[in-house]
Formats: sequence, structure tokens, C-alpha cells
Amino acid sequence: MISEIEMIDRVMRATHFNELKQHNGSVLQFKDILKTIHPDKCKHPQAQEATNRLLAMHRHFTDGSPYTDDSGEFLTNDFWVKYRGEEFVIAAAKQKQQQVMAGAGAHLKRYMPYVWDSDRSLLLDQRAIPLVNLTLPQEHVNWVVSRLLEFCMLLHRQLGMAHLGLTPAHVMLVPETHGIAVAGFYHAVALDSRVSTISAAYRHWYPGSLLDSKKATENADLEMVKRVGAYLLGDRSGLGNALIRTHHREFVDFLLGADDDSLSCYEKYREMLDKNFRSQFIHLNI
Repeated sequence: MISEIEMIDRVMRATHFNELKQHNGSVLQFKDILKTIHPDKCKHPQAQEATNRLLAMHRHFTDGSPYTDDSGEFLTNDFWVKYRGEEFVIAAAKQKQQQVMAGAGAHLKRYMPYVWDSDRSLLLDQRAIPLVNLTLPQEHVNWVVSRLLEFCMLLHRQLGMAHLGLTPAHVMLVPETHGIAVAGFYHAVALDSRVSTISAAYRHWYPGSLLDSKKATENADLEMVKRVGAYLLGDRSGLGNALIRTHHREFVDFLLGADDDSLSCYEKYREMLDKNFRSQFIHLNI
């Protein structure tokens, strides 16, 4: 048996409900956890707070939480994604992602750690959290941007394609491994081909050259990665100007600069990281 104090401590520390289910090789049931910590029976001063937290985690795990992307609403509990928006848009994204997966090398495939289990839903290999509304410390933004730049480099070099939809709803964190999962291939097209759709909600994230020429470029994906970096540091505009006086200057200069080649951009970024930041694995408790 787990004591009330221990169970409340576990609930308050847990980042997701699945983390609570396992205990010493046994599986704990939701009703048993709730019975242990509910304030009707438990007199611990944090009983109500822990109960509210448990109910929220269980609701998220069971039903998922709602987000919006370029197809409309989707639900995720961090282990699956269920799309509920425009059917033809979702179908196009699935077809394009599977095309990418079929031609991808092993390293690029690691950035798509999921399978389509229906026409409208994904099953994730590991817990993955959308970037929507997240703000992260500099040391974690460093590796997220690095992963995204590497994804772009591989997508551009191996398949000659541009993603064109690297927004917070289409990129998910895999916190346990410092990985990312990229979805939302709605706008993906061959490099140098005509662009017919973009993310309307993030129109200001695209470079003016793409909006003028309607031609897919490596620069467009690289600019969106930099917007994601600024967004995660707290600048919700994604433009990065608000970070000049508050964050690392060389990192912000990188976000504000322009790059046209994904390989040279990735190499420049890694060199900047090696020069200014310690190389270390810092656990992301999220």
C-alpha cells in the first residue's frame, strides 16, 4: 500500500497520468489513487490541490486536450493525436507525410516517431507534447532549434522537399530523450516548385520572398525554425526583436539573420552553440 503522503507527493510531482499508473511493477487504478487522496477522506493540506491535479491529468490522458492547427481542431493526450478538422486537408497531410517517410533515411525517420492508425489519428512511439503556448529555458530551446535545423537539412538534402508548416502545433517535444516529432505536412512541396498553401495563422512567419515568388525554398523552412526558437523563448510574435536585450546576443543574432542553405545554416548554428553554451543533457521536467 502507498501512504496518503507518498501518493500526494507522487501526484504533485507527476508530469502526466501514465507516470502515476506504475508502482513497483504493479499497475495503479485511477479510482484507487483518487480514493487515497480525496479530501473527503484524506486530511493532508494538499489533498484538494492534488485531487484537482489528478482529475486534470486523468481527463487529459483519457480524452485528450484540444488544439488547433491548419486543418482545424485536433486532440492529443501526448501519446496519440486525433484530427477533427477538414477531411481533405488531413488526407493530403497524411499522403505527403507517408511519401516523405517512404523516401527518408533512418535519421530523418527519427523525426517522425509515429504511425497513422486511421485516416485521422496518429499513435506516437513516445510521449510528445505540442509546442503550443510553451516557454522554455535557453538550454532547452538550444536543442529544439538544433533538431529542427537538422530535420530541415535532411528533408531538403534527401528528398528535395520543403515542409513549409513548421509552427508550434506541428512540432512536438519528446522530453525524455530531447527529441522532437514533426507532423503537419499540409503544405509540403518539392523545393523550387510553386507554393499553393501556407499556414494562415502564421503568415507573418514566412519570408517576404516566398510570399512574393510563391516558390518553395530552403530559406522558408529555416526562417520558420528561427520563429519557433523565438516563440519558445517567450516572444510569441516569433520575430525575435523582443529578445535582443534579455537573451544571449549571439543566439538572438542567429534568429534575426537570414540563411538560404540548410546545411551551412545547421553547421553555423552548431558552431555558435559550441562557442557559447556547455554541452550537457539537462532533464526537461514537463
